[in-house]
Amino acid sequence: MSGTDLAIAIPAALASALTFGFAAALQHRESGEVEKRGALDPGLLSSLARRPLWLVGIGADVLAVGLQTVGLRFGPVSLVQPLLVAGLPFAVLLSCLLARRPPRTAEVLGISLCAVGLAVLAPAATAVGLAPEPQRSAAWVAAVAATALTLALLGVARVRPRLAGVATGAAAGVVTGAGSVLLAVCAGRLGRPVDLLLSIAPYAAVVVGGLGLLLCQVAFQTGDLGAPLAALSVLEPATAVVLAVTVLHERLPTQQSAEVGLAGVGAALVVLGVVLLARTQARWEELADAPKM
Repeated sequence: MSGTDLAIAIPAALASALTFGFAAALQHRESGEVEKRGALDPGLLSSLARRPLWLVGIGADVLAVGLQTVGLRFGPVSLVQPLLVAGLPFAVLLSCLLARRPPRTAEVLGISLCAVGLAVLAPAATAVGLAPEPQRSAAWVAAVAATALTLALLGVARVRPRLAGVATGAAAGVVTGAGSVLLAVCAGRLGRPVDLLLSIAPYAAVVVGGLGLLLCQVAFQTGDLGAPLAALSVLEPATAVVLAVTVLHERLPTQQSAEVGLAGVGAALVVLGVVLLARTQARWEELADAPKM
């Protein structure tokens, strides 16, 4: 990967992150204004489609996906996806502004830990090699594993309402992470439009992207934006990197002990940030549900 490629991939990924953050804040606001529905009920999207501000968020999503595609055209999945977490602080702060309340101290700390952790983790996840085409057998195994993990997380959200935001956000992260790998495959075939249109990748990307969008809206209905978006921001790059390594055969630079150590520190900070955001949301929900004296 040349310096020119990096000069295109990194700014495109960061611009995509900020655009995704803007879209998430708008969608979170609008999702809280409509009737709550089941995790896989497409009626939620039809209800939201009647709200102009939500449609503005969808337009921002489309722009963000375009910028993400540019990033994936010039950079590997394991570089581009972790950079998308840069939109997390922006999204939560904008959500607080739309709700006309200041961010809580614990939210700021949790967001900061997630952002710093993933920023530390990103260099260790930079690929040094990339296979031109995915391995079909590995792709089917990965699809089954991702589906099973998504259903398990949705099951947790159903039986543990207090964890619904984190669990549903994590499920959305798994789905969107898988969609990012499909998008990377499509980006790699942009110069071969016939091969692209005759492959399953673009059509699977549309289906997976629609499911990811639905799960995001369900997650946004569970309460504050911080917890579900943090879980999504962690699981999306993690899923994408795992799938990129196993399906696309991206190679990670694991020979340097310093890089491995930084990756461990980054992962620990991210987990701590998500736990803090989840505990903060649960605590405020308990206070909201408590009987008034």
